[in-house]
Amino acid sequence: MKLKQATIEETQLAMSLLKESAEWLKETGSNQWSDVLQGEDRHGLADAVAKGEVYFFYNSKNQLVGMAAAWKTPTEWDKLLWENVGFNQSACYLHRIIVRPAYRGKAYGRELLSSLKRKFRDEVSELRLDCLASNQKLIQFYRGNDFINIGSSKDLNEIKFELFSYEL
Repeated sequence: MKLKQATIEETQLAMSLLKESAEWLKETGSNQWSDVLQGEDRHGLADAVAKGEVYFFYNSKNQLVGMAAAWKTPTEWDKLLWENVGFNQSACYLHRIIVRPAYRGKAYGRELLSSLKRKFRDEVSELRLDCLASNQKLIQFYRGNDFINIGSSKDLNEIKFELFSYEL
């Protein structure tokens, strides 16, 4: 298993993984990431690739299994959700954590998170992420991977999100 920093030439590949997951979410009845299916990217994944903040995750057969974005500077989204918790200047905010549909249910999600923990352990003091409060499966997944649920917050549409932290 390995993480590889996405290059600017791989921007479209990153966007296609995001769209693939958005389509899978839609098939499961979720409207999460529906902006992607409408040609938008509210979290600026393409910009994150250009800044070197997106990582592809490959399995031992060198197959592209997933990806994640890792911001050391909080985005406007992070500022909104984490405002009441406060900001840690040495935290890294994880977004767009994806395991491709064909690879789900094979422990790659756990491996991806473990790889991110190893990657950033000497660079930041904490990993932070959020998920919809209604997504109990994902909440249990993060808890099962040693992320601590440190609170909840609402976005501008009053949708509730759970906030998770992993101290490195």
